[in-house]
Amino acid sequence: MPKHKKKDGGGQKSGRGRVESSDEEGEFNDAASMVSEVSEASTIGQSGEEGGVDESSQLEVWESKVKEAIDLAGQKSAGGRVKALEALCSGLLRRYEPDFLANQQMTVCDVIQRSLKKGKGGEVVAAARLAVLLALQLPDCEEVYKELKPVLVPMVTDKTAPAATRAAAATAVAGLAFLGGGEMAEVVAVMEVLEGVFAASYCKKDGSVPSPPAEAQALHCAALSSWALLLTLLTSGEVYRLAAAQVAHLRGLLLSSDLELRMAAGESLALVLEFAYDYDEEFEPQDLGGLVVAVRQLATDSTKSRSKKDRKEQRSTFRDVLRGVEEGEPPSQKVKFGRETLRLDSWFATLQYQWFCKQLGSGMNLHLAANDMLREIFALGAPLPVFDPSSADKPSKEERNAANQLARKLRTGIRAKNRDKRSAVV
Repeated sequence: MPKHKKKDGGGQKSGRGRVESSDEEGEFNDAASMVSEVSEASTIGQSGEEGGVDESSQLEVWESKVKEAIDLAGQKSAGGRVKALEALCSGLLRRYEPDFLANQQMTVCDVIQRSLKKGKGGEVVAAARLAVLLALQLPDCEEVYKELKPVLVPMVTDKTAPAATRAAAATAVAGLAFLGGGEMAEVVAVMEVLEGVFAASYCKKDGSVPSPPAEAQALHCAALSSWALLLTLLTSGEVYRLAAAQVAHLRGLLLSSDLELRMAAGESLALVLEFAYDYDEEFEPQDLGGLVVAVRQLATDSTKSRSKKDRKEQRSTFRDVLRGVEEGEPPSQKVKFGRETLRLDSWFATLQYQWFCKQLGSGMNLHLAANDMLREIFALGAPLPVFDPSSADKPSKEERNAANQLARKLRTGIRAKNRDKRSAVV
């Protein structure tokens, strides 16, 4: 029986749940794209008054480029629409402007809906991502969820659609349900849709392991990660009632040939057990010893047929999973952003953070610092006041020049003295 460790105050349930990589940038026309404008404005804003552009001017430039991208997202050219959608995604990553986006909510939502219904391939993927980023900008995104769910769910369940678009739709509908799904019945309904997708990788009744193509495994991984995100909204009692069946299913996914799916299954397994142990300290899944052995093998895997990078990543993930399964010990991680630190000391907080990192990429730190929705999810409280470097005491330009000249004069004298042979010590 595992020795379960009690969570401290850092693992309490928050208001919304229990509790840096570069982005592709779209360009259109001959003028500078919205992305480059936003990126440039962001850099200037971080350096105070450098370049003579103040915050209000940066905001005006950003808003005008967003409106321009919204207009271009309705053009006839499919390639142009994709670039406009990607530019909108990049713009929403780099600024948090809930008031402006609230006024543009229905317009952007219509753009997303049109691209999801009529677009193909990259356009659907970009529109699905934009849906989540829009929801993160809004104080209340329930209307966006209600508007887009009837479009996204059929895409997820359509077995004739490309796996990449189904994966994007699964991620989007889970994110919207998490942020604005409203009633718990809605969340559970979406979870059932998602499980219907990755259940295709469950072990068969005869114990054999399915071997779907790589595209399907990526789809199953996206659906499983999204399912785990929504699971964090359930209570410990609700997860406890599902634990026995889910542990058995997820254990079978550990045998998958796909690295990402194996790791997602391991983390989801640790999440389910965390909830179950929290509800009942005496809970013990069926064949706990065999489960521990299976997880330990993955935590110490040295199969030469896998790349060194994959082995290292797998071992790192499953060492944490092993502690969660065997000891009931949650992961512990500190994430520093700006002047703050986010503590991730539970599986549900860790999986929520990982999921949002995948959506926000290089914009994660900015949104952690400023985004009210994200700060509520991670119980960070109100955003800290913006630090103005111009208000800090620092010498004037003339004083800095005088100090540099004096230092240069002293250095020159010392070097001249050292070069003089008469100063050599015999």
